[in-house]
Amino acid sequence: MRHTPILIAAWLSLLASVAAAQPDREAAKINDFAQRMFATKSFDGKTTACFMRSYDAAHLARHPKQTVSAMKMLISAEKLEGETSLSYSYRLGANFRDRKGDYASAMDCGYAFLSDVKREGVRISCSEGCEGGPSVAIALAPDGKAIIVKLNSIGVWLADNPQDENGQFELKGGADDRLFRLERVDNELCRSLIKDGDEVAALQSR
Repeated sequence: MRHTPILIAAWLSLLASVAAAQPDREAAKINDFAQRMFATKSFDGKTTACFMRSYDAAHLARHPKQTVSAMKMLISAEKLEGETSLSYSYRLGANFRDRKGDYASAMDCGYAFLSDVKREGVRISCSEGCEGGPSVAIALAPDGKAIIVKLNSIGVWLADNPQDENGQFELKGGADDRLFRLERVDNELCRSLIKDGDEVAALQSR
């Protein structure tokens, strides 16, 4: 019995070591996610990556409720002043089979995080407002060659006339508009989504 306090102390010490190591493991996974997302190890300035997909007639025929006919997404990350973690944002372009014109959306997303759900891994969660779940969740495919975009609901607008209320609507993640796999492409293909000088510089530095 006299060894019990020693065993308890050793057990508590082990638990403390495990607890201390957990944040380090999470940070390492989040850092690895960023390096694979942008195919770089340097984050001195704003960094971008472009992903896109166009859906052919055969795909749309198999998914009659899918309204999106093409989608591209420019993911950006940078360390904001006074921060040590990367802050993510996206710009999105989309075309629809039942609407004419090019549509756009954009959102600041905050930090990437390690999901509590088993096998979900690291992801970016982007939300409009404070109520409900994420508007968009973005994960990286295991091979790093694509992203998986899980859509709940986002506001979109006409890319060439954002103020036109008739061109604004809510894109909801319905039966065939909820999950999108977008393939990695050259950043130049997302140039049309870029609106500010910092992102232009980030794209040109790739």
